[in-house]
Amino acid sequence: MSLLDSVLSAENSRVDVGVSVLKMAQDAGVQQGEAIVQLLEASGNPAAASGLDAYA
Repeated sequence: MSLLDSVLSAENSRVDVGVSVLKMAQDAGVQQGEAIVQLLEASGNPAAASGLDAYA
């Protein structure tokens, strides 16, 4: 039974790493979108920033 436990543990660890990497990529995408909106707002052209959606 210990071989099965070892395999399941390794698979759980692999899934946990994959989820962590995906979460970090999503967070980076959100941060980049927010930074773009802030840059456009700071550029002084409110018409350019008014129609932007960070989730688009």
